[in-house]
Amino acid sequence: MRVLTVENVKKVEALANESGISYLQLMENAGSYCARIIRKTFEKSDKRNVLIVCGKGKNGGDGFVIARKLYENNYNVTVMMAMGLPNDDISSEMLSRVRALDIPVVYYDNDGTTDKYFSNAQIIVDCIFGIGFHGTPDSITKNLFDKINSSSATVISIDIPSGLEGDSGKINGTTVVADITIAILTLKPVHVLKPSIENCGKVILAPIGIPDRCFNRIKASLFTVNTEEVKQFFTKRDSTSHKGTFGTVLVIGGSYEMPNAVYFASQGAVNCGAGLVKVAFPSVMYSAIAPKTYEQTLVPLESNKSGRISPNSFKRLEMEMKKASCVLIGCGMGTDEDTKAVTKFVIENSEVPVVIDADGINCLKGNVDIIDNAKAPIILTPHPKEMSRITGVPVEKIQENRRDMVKEFTKAHNCILVLKGASTLVGSSAYDDMYVNSSGNAGMATGGSGDVLSGIIASFVSQGVDSFRSAVAGVYIHGMAGDDVTEKYSMMGNTPSLILKELPTTLGKIEKV
Repeated sequence: MRVLTVENVKKVEALANESGISYLQLMENAGSYCARIIRKTFEKSDKRNVLIVCGKGKNGGDGFVIARKLYENNYNVTVMMAMGLPNDDISSEMLSRVRALDIPVVYYDNDGTTDKYFSNAQIIVDCIFGIGFHGTPDSITKNLFDKINSSSATVISIDIPSGLEGDSGKINGTTVVADITIAILTLKPVHVLKPSIENCGKVILAPIGIPDRCFNRIKASLFTVNTEEVKQFFTKRDSTSHKGTFGTVLVIGGSYEMPNAVYFASQGAVNCGAGLVKVAFPSVMYSAIAPKTYEQTLVPLESNKSGRISPNSFKRLEMEMKKASCVLIGCGMGTDEDTKAVTKFVIENSEVPVVIDADGINCLKGNVDIIDNAKAPIILTPHPKEMSRITGVPVEKIQENRRDMVKEFTKAHNCILVLKGASTLVGSSAYDDMYVNSSGNAGMATGGSGDVLSGIIASFVSQGVDSFRSAVAGVYIHGMAGDDVTEKYSMMGNTPSLILKELPTTLGKIEKV
């Protein structure tokens, strides 16, 4: 599903206008569609008292159309002018059509004389700013937002909750917190990025009659996926399939200090359908890993003095890589000269896609260029601190410019990058498109969760799914399983073990779509 910037939304609207759909008609279409969504939302409810709070821009113009359409369908509608009269001709025209009907129009007063309209409303429609807002609200606007947020009414924001910026996931001060946001035309970054997505509530898309040819002339760089789209990444399993059909994942990692990371990763691969999963680990941790890996094949390797994989294992690793469909390296592996050498050896010699996670990424510090000439696709799955280690860019700068960071890094290093965190991003050197993940929650911010993710991605690659799509699907399904855990148990009690347990059920939901 495409996600357009504010600038690109304006370009699409301009192209529609050039094609014969006037801006006046677009506003009429937008308001009419939003009104239909509101009617459908409350068709089984007795809520009929609607307060529509309108700004002086085109978002307010949409609100005037909504007011007229709801009034015509027997809603008790009041229009509140939040900032005076409209500042454009089209919105002014829509206001004149409201005034021609028996719809009360009042002007917001910060001294409290209009408070009764907020307390009487059962539905508040926020049409104050839309995509045109930047910065932080002044004290009067903040007070208005507070009145909306503190009301008992269901709050519906048109396009985006007022006070948020269309192209950003940031929250700069007080904003309207919507129960429902009706995104006009297309999704914008604010609808899919965190933390802004938390203020949007349920997001419903409102197409407004612009033909595909107008969108096709705009180069969209950001997309998101849903369950139906992810299902299309996979092919239905044939009844004659066998374990070899679904590939072999070779998980390389673990150490004396961290024996369980490879368990989480390998079990993630098992639970997501890989035909065979092998775990290559330093033999010193055999007694820790063997009792819990019921469904994996074990490949104990020579350990160095620190309880990590020794370079003396290269011959065995090379043999196992030749049998693999995907290699995952790094989980719990530790970082020393030996593990750096192991990481380099795997990257340079693997002829199948390699997923690099955790300490595998840390081992690339100062030598990240070795991934540039890999024989097969490379998928890196760093969190911001790991990304900082291999790029030298401070975490704060990475977080401020996540999309630019993904784009620049993938182009420079010929790879696929999964930049983890709130609104995980997936980019590739092979595509201009970048995916932002819409699933997952803060309960997943715990040790081991990333190991599970890397195993899921490797599992999908081993089953023959394109590496980029494997990363996109892996991130989405991992987050979806985390959401299922939070819903079933709690956010605070969300653990990697529970995510692993939930994965088959999550996959079942996708299969049944």
